Amino acid sequence: MQIIPLSEIPQAAETLGRWHFDEWHQLYPEESLADFIAALRASEVAVPIPSTFVAVDNEEVIGSISLLERDMDIDEPWTPWLANLFVRPDYRNQGVGRQLIEYLIRFCYGNSVNRLYLFTPDSRSYYEGLGWTLLRHQVYKGEKVDIMARELSVHDK
Repeated sequence: MQIIPLSEIPQAAETLGRWHFDEWHQLYPEESLADFIAALRASEVAVPIPSTFVAVDNEEVIGSISLLERDMDIDEPWTPWLANLFVRPDYRNQGVGRQLIEYLIRFCYGNSVNRLYLFTPDSRSYYEGLGWTLLRHQVYKGEKVDIMARELSVHDK
């Protein structure tokens, strides 16, 4: 498996957009499939925010992760956010998600990002096991979510 910027495989934006739409549309009912794809296309440049990275195995797209300025419409100045962590179902529980997160953390550290945020409706314990800390629980767009943060350090390079 390798992880590459979306800019190196721009044709993956449509596949990823469909996966993301299917997975998270309930949180963004006002957004269409085209909106999801457009958001990914906006993150193809890896400059560093926004940016998206793609996990590829045997030339097949198997997952993604993004770094976004904001991932929630909340009254907090927190930025940037880990977002769009998605692993194709047949590749789950094989460490792909963890590798994507570690890749993004190294990318952030290399671009002078010192702290990352994320929100999750159901994976708090997974992220806690990777060093993330719970900031608060919140109802977001009708769903209970956990907002988490992770400080980045020299150990993350």
